[in-house]
Amino acid sequence: MTVLIAVPVFRVGCKVGIDRGRAWSVIDEVVLWAITRQSKSITALAAEADLPSQIIVASIARLMRFRLVEVTPNENGVAFRASDYGFKAVSSGNPLPFFPKRISRRVSFVIEWATGDFFPTRQIRLVNPYKLEEARRAGAEVRVVIVAGGGPSMSHEANLNRLSDIAARGWDEQVALVDGRTATMRDDEYMVLRVIDGIPQGLPDSAGLELRRLVEEAAALPRGTTQVPVTYAGPRDELDQEPTTHACVFDPGDVVIGGSAQRACLEGLLAKAHRRVIVHSTFLDSARFGELSDLIRAACVRGVTFDLLWGAEKDEETERRNAATASQIAKVVREDREMRGRFRMHMRTTGSHAKLILVDTAEDGWIAGVGSCNWFSAPFQSVELTVVLRDQHAVADVAVAVQRLVGRRGLADDIATEMAITARDLRRGPAPGGSARIAVVVGDHHDRLIRVASSAAQRKFVVGSNRLGSTARPGALMQGEVAGGRPGVTATVLYTQTTGPLKNRHARALAEEARPNGLTLTKTKKIPLHGKFVAWDEDDLVVTSLNWASASADLDFPWGEIGVHVHAPGVASNALARLEAIFPELTAAPAAAEAS
Repeated sequence: MTVLIAVPVFRVGCKVGIDRGRAWSVIDEVVLWAITRQSKSITALAAEADLPSQIIVASIARLMRFRLVEVTPNENGVAFRASDYGFKAVSSGNPLPFFPKRISRRVSFVIEWATGDFFPTRQIRLVNPYKLEEARRAGAEVRVVIVAGGGPSMSHEANLNRLSDIAARGWDEQVALVDGRTATMRDDEYMVLRVIDGIPQGLPDSAGLELRRLVEEAAALPRGTTQVPVTYAGPRDELDQEPTTHACVFDPGDVVIGGSAQRACLEGLLAKAHRRVIVHSTFLDSARFGELSDLIRAACVRGVTFDLLWGAEKDEETERRNAATASQIAKVVREDREMRGRFRMHMRTTGSHAKLILVDTAEDGWIAGVGSCNWFSAPFQSVELTVVLRDQHAVADVAVAVQRLVGRRGLADDIATEMAITARDLRRGPAPGGSARIAVVVGDHHDRLIRVASSAAQRKFVVGSNRLGSTARPGALMQGEVAGGRPGVTATVLYTQTTGPLKNRHARALAEEARPNGLTLTKTKKIPLHGKFVAWDEDDLVVTSLNWASASADLDFPWGEIGVHVHAPGVASNALARLEAIFPELTAAPAAAEAS
């Protein structure tokens, strides 16, 4: 008996750019290292490396082709030495520069709904519902798989991984870009498999055991069966991953504190930008953009490309106002000869409260800034906190956060694809190691981290929040009371203004209630605090976009709040010393603290 089994599928297609080229081998790097300090002949290198001369000749020839090695004639014949460029490349600690050839390729693949297996479209037979019904009317035994209980992930990240598996053919190829304009996705087709006498025909060799079993069991059902209900049996999204900690070197000066300091930080980053700047500023202000336009224009003249994202959406009016501002900025950009074509103003909100900046540099790789500063709306007058990240693996985590923040339209989101590829490349470099530990924190990991901090603090526990709201008690006060309730621990929550239904009288009441429990709740005076942070003891600091004392992370959208946890010698005490110089309230004795 012949049975047709129809499994629903997603079909994804796009045009990709593939980088094809042979990576450097260990032998190439050893040869280059051997000639960084002095010139050596082929014979000397072969003897030193204990390798045949022809291998040394092939390696030297390739290194010379890419300007990493130069010829240095001497009295004994021809010798070779690393060029200045080659010396910098091999001594930097990064992989040797890769010079691939870019080729274009159209790729199409399907993901079946029942187990999440995916295949190149050319390997399977696709049929639409109309053709399926035609086959049934013609007398064919057709059984349609109906999937319940979930389905395969169709996130940008998942599809990019599938695309890389299918598009890159061998170790010498990798996906370098995806043309989002060509990306398509359909969900109205079936992968049809013919089963003859119990033996499936046309099933791709890479099909998993679960899919093979499903097809065999569906074919064995009684004649006349038209539908085969199954429960999804494939991999699922795992968004609740623990933050990845990176060992590195960290300078406490890379915790930027203050208002004007944020402006100086932004100016410095834009001045160093080599090709790319990506900014996520929750709110927008056309006047602030105008004040920064000279800096942006100068970078555009150098060939830098900008993307400006925003996330305001706490109410319809806020979103509408920022959307209107985005339109005004877009108009300014269109009318500016230097910015036009190099500055892209995104017109839709991401819905995120995160404040991020990513910049690539010519000498220092990528740099990221994570914190509380709305880069394109802040007047740089309130006290903000930003952590500048230079470790490439930590920066890669910020790039992934941006990818997940914007990658909601599958492979059509160009920035998401760019950030995923950038993160992949950054992670290929060696981890530098060091006494510091850095982790990017998203979503409800903020809540876990503040609980850990309140339990771990032995001397000092300080929370900074721009606002004090109705969630202050579970969000910050309870943790402060846990820390302050232990002997020898000073606990403080500092805020600037009340929000929502909470009024100043309520704040005073909360301060009175907290004081006997060892917590000082205090309000800033003349200078406003917009920064959001948690610091405990000497070595731990978290800087973030989350108002600890007035908001909580959205479990369904973890990328709505993004921060960074730095554990480094003296980083918390250094930051608190600078904050105490601005806010004397932080040093007030608990008994004298006031909430008003």
